[in-house]
Amino acid sequence: MMINPKFTAAFFDLDGTLVDTGPPHRQAELQTLNAYGIPEIAPDHPITFGKGVIPGVQLVAEHYGIEDQEALLAEYVKQWHLVTANGIEMLPGAKDAVTSAVVYGASVGLVTSGDSKYANAFIEKSGLAESFSTVVTLDDVTNMKPHPEPYLTAAENLDVQPAHCLVFEDSETGFRSARAAVMTSVGVGAVAIELSESEERGPDMAIQSFVGFDIWGVRPR
Repeated sequence: MMINPKFTAAFFDLDGTLVDTGPPHRQAELQTLNAYGIPEIAPDHPITFGKGVIPGVQLVAEHYGIEDQEALLAEYVKQWHLVTANGIEMLPGAKDAVTSAVVYGASVGLVTSGDSKYANAFIEKSGLAESFSTVVTLDDVTNMKPHPEPYLTAAENLDVQPAHCLVFEDSETGFRSARAAVMTSVGVGAVAIELSESEERGPDMAIQSFVGFDIWGVRPR
């Protein structure tokens, strides 16, 4: 195993970073609204993707005037599991990125705003079970992204210093969480490219996708 002293741990977000959950998330939201008698998603529907399940449901509840947020959350989780029953495809190059981090010599963790059931189902179906040394979900923290707690918890689980951790994310919420945790972040996808010039909202480095990505080229912040 080759060990690079720059990073001792690499943490991967799940939704939008490793798997393309945007379309199924949108479908689950539509089916949830249908269950409440709302036929379609409104043109001014709030942006919920990348914000975490609970904050996202809160935004939907407030926007559509649904008072019982716990019931709405339960309905969304039900619809999500129905939509994703056959699994979700990993994004191009994502699996190779995880395995290359292991070869690089880093301890690898999954840090997601989803629940443990969702995270474990992904790990089982992805064939990456042996790659992840720690998994942090919404069930493991009090504060969710953009708070630094999820990533700091992952670092604590692996007994590594935050400054020696590398984070892969796709959303502003994730970039802010990594920055607050004083970790180097690599943003993946269109949002990362768009925010790459922002020191407060963007990642330390941005790539269009994991295809052709070389972890050895990342520099600590």
